[in-house]
Amino acid sequence: MKTIINTYKRTMLATGLIFGCGLSSCNDSLQEEVFSFISTENFYKTAADAESAVYAAYQPFLSNSYFGYEFYNLCLLADDQVTIGRNPVFQAVDNFNLTADHTFVTNSWRQMYLCINRANTGIKRIATIEMNEELRAAYIGECYFIRAYNYFNLVRLFGGVPLTTTEIAAPGQTNTPKSTKEQVYEQIISDLKEAEKSLPLSRSGAQLGRVTKGSAQTLLAEVYLTLENWQLAADKAKEVMESGQYALLPDFKQVFSATNENSKEIIFSIQFDGPQIGTSFAAYAHGGGADNPNTALGAAVWSVEQQSDIWKKWDASDNRRAFTVYNEFVSRSGKLINLFETARPFPAFGKYNSPSESAQGNCPINPIVHRYADVLLIYAEASAQAQGSPGAAAYEAVNQVRRRAYSQPLNAVSTVDLPTGLGLAAFRESVLRERGFEFVIENKRLFDLMRTGQFPAILKLQGKTINEKAKLLPIPAAEISANSALSNADQNVGY
Repeated sequence: MKTIINTYKRTMLATGLIFGCGLSSCNDSLQEEVFSFISTENFYKTAADAESAVYAAYQPFLSNSYFGYEFYNLCLLADDQVTIGRNPVFQAVDNFNLTADHTFVTNSWRQMYLCINRANTGIKRIATIEMNEELRAAYIGECYFIRAYNYFNLVRLFGGVPLTTTEIAAPGQTNTPKSTKEQVYEQIISDLKEAEKSLPLSRSGAQLGRVTKGSAQTLLAEVYLTLENWQLAADKAKEVMESGQYALLPDFKQVFSATNENSKEIIFSIQFDGPQIGTSFAAYAHGGGADNPNTALGAAVWSVEQQSDIWKKWDASDNRRAFTVYNEFVSRSGKLINLFETARPFPAFGKYNSPSESAQGNCPINPIVHRYADVLLIYAEASAQAQGSPGAAAYEAVNQVRRRAYSQPLNAVSTVDLPTGLGLAAFRESVLRERGFEFVIENKRLFDLMRTGQFPAILKLQGKTINEKAKLLPIPAAEISANSALSNADQNVGY
């Protein structure tokens, strides 16, 4: 993990910021980049230059405006499991009553397009470098994956967006019209098929944390799931399952251990080390201020929504529950503290535990994009939908996740298995409920609500003052203002 962090930093120092920004919305916040260009003619010459271009495409993930915390502020607070009891900026997301100039919307959009343009640069420039052909193809495959993943985030949150697959090297090239949602998905699928062809099956040593063939296949399975291409989703998930590269860890808690972050279960995660580049996840998830030993400061920015199933309906004998949500903790001095009796009286989340954290913003836990449990649950849902009823393999996939949750042997029939004979709708509901428990604050819930048509109506049932006309986030006002190929007519419904 530390190696990849250091390489990100060296890459940016070595290349200046020649990789540019995303679309026209980058012009204001990153204006200084224009003056630090190094000529592309003098840089893309060697295999080391090619690798630097790849690392530059990963680098925006580490921004506070992306995986540092703001992307999670945007997605977690908008779901039905996370809430906040203060601060109008955060509450606008929590109530899904946003404006097009909201800072989390604007900043997340910019970082996604920054990743995309650097991926576009890598795809174009690496192809011209004389080097080992297999390695060159693998580097370009990483860029295809990064571009696809960022467009997947954009299209799910915003619908149709400007679609560019060419390098933007000057401000005059940033005016790109809005493409349809279907066009964006077509590009995502094409990119992932290209990535899958050339990415390595596994990584080791200093390359841990970079995407693999399984990363591309898992993301493609999720894309197909979102589009309800059930058989394609099931087939792609099965390829990952049969690859032999991934497995459930026996102990759910170990998935989130800072000493076991690139384990057999992890398919793709964002690599933070804490001291140099960390997240605010521990501070935001925990409560109790500086008394909480799992963080430098339990700020309780993300609090458990007490009307949600994870608080009201989660079986206490499911071992995930006590680890994931709580209202009591033992303080640094050994006292039992009830969060309801603190200055911020809300239940908290426990996945991002960082006892060695030196300050807020130094949490080293890697945000997980995909892990093997996700593959199993994608397969369970998709294969049942494709066949018209859940088969034995679909049951086995979801039951393995349930058995781990209750500390049962993974591959043996258990009393915690789903009852057989469920109809298609009931089985899918059970899988979605399992996803809701398994992936709390892992940035899955909002997208599940969106793809199943429950968002934002589910928030209204919780008494929140939602924008009932909107189903998506607003395209940032700054983008519409700066991009001459866009107009207010391109804004999403409800804004």
